[in-house]
Amino acid sequence: GLLETNVLTVRSSQSIDIKKRLVRNVVTLKLPSKVTATLTVQIGFRPDPDDKRKIVVKFQSCRVRLSSNVDVTIPLGIVGPTGWLRTTYLDDTLRITRGHKGSVFVLTRPSSSTSSSSSLSTKAPK
Repeated sequence: GLLETNVLTVRSSQSIDIKKRLVRNVVTLKLPSKVTATLTVQIGFRPDPDDKRKIVVKFQSCRVRLSSNVDVTIPLGIVGPTGWLRTTYLDDTLRITRGHKGSVFVLTRPSSSTSSSSSLSTKAPK
């Protein structure tokens, strides 16, 4: 997804590797000062045996890049947060997922002419 304001541009994407059971979320901020900040979070997942629409997730690593000056990857190991996500709606272009803390994620698949990753929008819990 893309969000532009007078102050910054935000781009987010998500890629899913079913075989490796990995999700990668990437958020890039372009600030007016010409600084680009990128946050990449890698998340492992496994299907929930009791609910085919639910996956159990564990955050594995977090990478922060600031322009070309800083590039740090933090492995989360045993301290990585865990939780679950349950898909409540799915079609060819839209996925709505709810998280264990009440978050709602609305993801849209870009048209084939744009890119191969999904856009990510989130709504904070009420």
